[in-house]
Amino acid sequence: MPKIDWSSRFGTLVHDVARVHSRLFDRRARGNFDLTRAQCRVLVMLHRYGVQTQAELAERMELTPMALVRLLDRLREKELVRRERDPNDKRAHLLYLTEASEAKIDTIVAFASMVERDAMADLTPAERTELARLLGKVLTNLTRAEAACPPTVSTSTTPRHADGETTE
Repeated sequence: MPKIDWSSRFGTLVHDVARVHSRLFDRRARGNFDLTRAQCRVLVMLHRYGVQTQAELAERMELTPMALVRLLDRLREKELVRRERDPNDKRAHLLYLTEASEAKIDTIVAFASMVERDAMADLTPAERTELARLLGKVLTNLTRAEAACPPTVSTSTTPRHADGETTE
């Protein structure tokens, strides 16, 4: 079998970029911020997509429902998230950001911007624009391929615990 150069494979590069990006965010935020990266992700997802059910958020974040509940409990203790019964479905809960979470969102964006500046430091403005355009095309291609792929018996994604570990 021929030797494979994994370092130049698209999936490996994307995974490695995401991993190092996350680690750098954690290091920048450590000691300066009272939220974990997982808690930040919850707030960002609620800010980005608006009010949603716990089930929708768990699926969007690829978390087990139990892992999400633990995150939500901590965020509710900090008065950053509000949970209410869905008036259209008494079994579901809707999630809302609180006024206090707006300042946290601003801080999350500030830390993320620092990491993005580091990541893009050696790229020209034209290269940054081209990178965003190309990644957008890749995302469109993958989304189209995923939609055309028949669903499996289990979910198409492996749910994760809040710490990022898979449930399998």
